[in-house]
Amino acid sequence: MSVLIITEKPSVAMDIGKVLGGFSRQDGYLEKPDMIISWAVGHLVELAMPQDYYPELEKWNLNDLPILPEEFRLKPNPAARKQLQILKGLINRRDVNRLINACDAGREGELIFRNIIQFLNCHKPHDRLWLSETTPAAVKAAFNNLRSSAEVENLFLAATARSQADWLVGINTTRAYTTKYNEILTVGRVQTPTLALIVNRDQEIDGFVPQKYWEIEAKFNTGHQNYFIGKWFCGELDRFNSKGEAEAVLNKLIPGSIAQVVKVEQNEKTEQPPMLFNLTDLQKESNKQFGFTAEQTLLITQGLYEKRLLTYPRTDSRHLTEAMSATLPARLNALQKTELDTVVKSITNTDITNKRYVDDLKVSDHTAIVVTEVSPDLSALTADEIKIYILVAKRLVGIFLPPARITQTNIITSCQGETFKTKGKTLLEEGWKKLYIDDVEDGNDSPPLPVLIEGQEINLHESQVLDKQTQPPKRYNEADLLSAMENAGKQVEDEELREVMKGKGLGTPATRAAIIEKLISTGYITRQKKTLVATDKGKTLIDIVSTRLKDPEMTGEWEKKLIDIELGKRNFILFSQEIKQFTQDVVNEIKAQEVTTTSFTDRNSVGVCPLCGKPVIENKKAYSCSGWKEGCKFTIWKQIAGKSISQAQAKKIISKGKSDLIKGFKSRKDSVFDAYLRLDNGSIIFEFPKRNRKE
Repeated sequence: MSVLIITEKPSVAMDIGKVLGGFSRQDGYLEKPDMIISWAVGHLVELAMPQDYYPELEKWNLNDLPILPEEFRLKPNPAARKQLQILKGLINRRDVNRLINACDAGREGELIFRNIIQFLNCHKPHDRLWLSETTPAAVKAAFNNLRSSAEVENLFLAATARSQADWLVGINTTRAYTTKYNEILTVGRVQTPTLALIVNRDQEIDGFVPQKYWEIEAKFNTGHQNYFIGKWFCGELDRFNSKGEAEAVLNKLIPGSIAQVVKVEQNEKTEQPPMLFNLTDLQKESNKQFGFTAEQTLLITQGLYEKRLLTYPRTDSRHLTEAMSATLPARLNALQKTELDTVVKSITNTDITNKRYVDDLKVSDHTAIVVTEVSPDLSALTADEIKIYILVAKRLVGIFLPPARITQTNIITSCQGETFKTKGKTLLEEGWKKLYIDDVEDGNDSPPLPVLIEGQEINLHESQVLDKQTQPPKRYNEADLLSAMENAGKQVEDEELREVMKGKGLGTPATRAAIIEKLISTGYITRQKKTLVATDKGKTLIDIVSTRLKDPEMTGEWEKKLIDIELGKRNFILFSQEIKQFTQDVVNEIKAQEVTTTSFTDRNSVGVCPLCGKPVIENKKAYSCSGWKEGCKFTIWKQIAGKSISQAQAKKIISKGKSDLIKGFKSRKDSVFDAYLRLDNGSIIFEFPKRNRKE
C-alpha cells in the first residue's frame, strides 16, 4: 500500500523527494514502492462563479443581487486541469490508502488541499505535514510528528470562512457598483478599506492649509570655539505666531551677551535589540532600506525559503519556540561565511531564554523568519536575495548582542530673560547597533555637546529668527501602508503594543502584498517614486462606496473573528450568516443609492462613443464604451502592434476620427512601420502615410 503526499508546489515536492530518497520521476508526480509525491500548482480548485449556479447570472443585473449560495460549489481552475486529473488518478488508485497534506503550512495551504479532496470526493484518511523550513532535518522531524486532520480542522474552517466571505462581499458589491455606475468597479472586503486609507491620507494632504510660524535659534559659545545651539521656549510654547513677536525677542539677544546654564540633565538609557521579523516587518524594513515593494520582498523571501536558507515567510509571529531555540547555535554557525562572521564569532552565550524573543504562547502557525542551519553559497544568490538574507540574519544575530547604551542630555540656558533648550544624544556602547552602524537611521548620533555645569556662564554668539510653516502629513509609502494595514489604520509604532493588537489588521501578512498590487492593477492607486497615491478612479470609488465597506476597523474585527474560528473560539456558521447579512444590507444600500453627476463616466470619460453615444471610459486594458452591458463593442486597445496608446491619442481618435502619426508599430513579421489610427465605422484601422503606401 502507498501513501500519497500532496505539496503546494513542485519545488517543495522535489525537496521532500530528495530528503526521503528513492523516488523515480513520473508525469506530474514522484514514486517509490510505498510512497507517491505529487503537487498542486496553487489553487487547482476554486469557488464556482454565479453563472455556474444559474447560467442567466452570467449577465450582470442589479436586480439579481445579492447572490447568496446556500451551499458553495467548487470548480476546476481551467489553467491547471491536467495536474488535477493526475491527482484524481493518484487519489483513486487502489494501492493508495492514505494521504498527507504537505501544502504550505497555513490557512491557504489547508484550503488548497481540502478543496482538492472535496472536489474529487475523496474520503481516504489524511494527515498534515507541518513544515516551517525545508532543510533535511526539518523535513524528517515533520514526518516524525505528523498532525492529524482533526488537529487542523479549525484552520480549514477559517480558510473556508475567509474564502466564502471574500466571494460574498466581492462578487455582490463588485456587480452592484459596476451595474449601478456603468463602470467596472472592483470592490473587496480588504482592498476597499485599504484604498480608503490612501484616499483619506491624500485628501488630508490636498486639503491641508499651511500655517506660518517662527522660531528663534541661538548659538552659544562656551570658550575655545565650542558651540552649541539652543531653541527658544517659554513654558509650553516654543514658537511664535507672528514674526513681529519673534523679532521683539530677537532684539533683546545682543551678540556677546552673558548667558547662564540653568539646568543640565543627563539620563542614561538602554535600547533593546529589535524584535525578530514577521513578514510584514520584513516587508516594511526592506522597503525603507532597499525600496523593495511588499510583493518583491515576499517573492525573494519565498525563494530563499525554497532554497532552504530561511524559514517559512508567511508568518505573523515575532517569536521563536523553546524547542527551536536549541537550534540557534547551528543557525549562527551557518553565517560564518558571510559579512557577519566576525560578530558571530564574538558571541559567547547562545542560550536565549528571554521571553522577548522565545515564547511558545506568542508563536502562531509559524515562528519568526530566521535563517536556517544551511550555510548559504552567496555566489549562487542574486544581489537582492543577499540583501534580504543578511537583513534577516542581522535580526537574529542582534538578539545575542547586548543592549545599546545611550546618554540623553537636556540643557536649559537663560539669556536676557529668555530661555533656550538643547537636546543631545550620545552613544556610549554600541551593543547590537554595531550591526547597523553604516545605516543612515541608526548610525550617527547628534553632534556632541560640550561639558557643561549648572550655573556656568557662557556667551551668546549669535541668534536668528527662523521662518517655518506647518507641514501636511506624508503620503503613504509601502512601509507606512503595511503598518496601517497591520493595525487597521491605527498609528502604532511600539513593537510590543503591535503584538497585543495582532490579528486585528487588514488582511494577513500573506495577503497584504497582493492587495497593494491589486489596487495598482485595477487603477485605484499608482506608485509615484516611493509613494502610493490614489487615482481619480480610486477617489471616486471611496466617495460612493458604503461606509461599512471602507471601515478599516470593522474589517480588522472580521480578521480577528477568522483567527478565533481557527482557534476554535468562534462558530463558522454564525460568522457565515453574519457575512451574508452584511452583504444583503450593503446591496440594499447600493440599490437605494442615487447616482449623481460626479459618477465615474463623468470623471474618466475620454469621449463619446461613435456607435451609441455613451461615454467612452478608460479601464486597465482599453478605452471602451460604458454601454458594454447593453452590447456596445466599441474599444480602442491600449496596446496596438507593440505600441502603447495614450489617453490623449484615444481622445483625438474619438473626437477627430484619426490620431496623429504614430511611429514604431511592429508587424507580425517584426518589421517596423509608422501609421495613423483611424475610425472606420466604429473600428480602428491603420492609415499609412502616402510615402509608405507601397509598404
